[in-house]
Amino acid sequence: MPVFTKREKVMIVIIGVLLILNVYQYFTHNGLSDKSTGEVVTIESQEGDNDIANNEGKETAETNIQDFQQKCIVYVCGNVKNPGVYELLPGSRINDALVLAGGALPGSDLNSINLAEKISDGQKIYIPKIGEVQSQSSLSSSTGGTKQETISEDERKININTATKEELKTLNRIGDKLAERIIEYRQKHGPFKSIEEIKNVNGIGEKIFESIKDSITVQ
Repeated sequence: MPVFTKREKVMIVIIGVLLILNVYQYFTHNGLSDKSTGEVVTIESQEGDNDIANNEGKETAETNIQDFQQKCIVYVCGNVKNPGVYELLPGSRINDALVLAGGALPGSDLNSINLAEKISDGQKIYIPKIGEVQSQSSLSSSTGGTKQETISEDERKININTATKEELKTLNRIGDKLAERIIEYRQKHGPFKSIEEIKNVNGIGEKIFESIKDSITVQ
């Protein structure tokens, strides 16, 4: 067995330590010194992928909700091919709604409607026939838009068979007493068969009838 001097023993120890350090550094750089490190990285990567997927799902859901909330729902009726409720994008025009409803039927009075007007959510779009009377009224909704209502000439008249006392008093030269007599007459004799029959009511002569005949109906 060889005998080493003290100096040689020191050199051998130093060389051994250096070899161990080199081996340790080699395995550390190649990722083999600690298996748990790789597992931790893998778990973090999976969690990151899940977060991305969840965020994408939330963004898609939020986009769908926004698209739904932005749609305007309108009711198209009157002299159109397919009356009904339709969904349009904000900024659409009345003409766009009319196209969805199949277009206007022959005899429609399109001149009385602004086809270029922008729609509003909850709006009623009525397409009248030629000869119908148009009137504008405020739309009772939070959107503050407007709608068109079409009232025929007969619908604007007072139905003397169903009118209340207050409604009858809106007629020319009809006061409290005459309104009460009209109601008493129809209760006793039944509904008026014609507007001329109102002259049978006590106090209503030819002059009063001439002043109210264009404002009353028996429909």
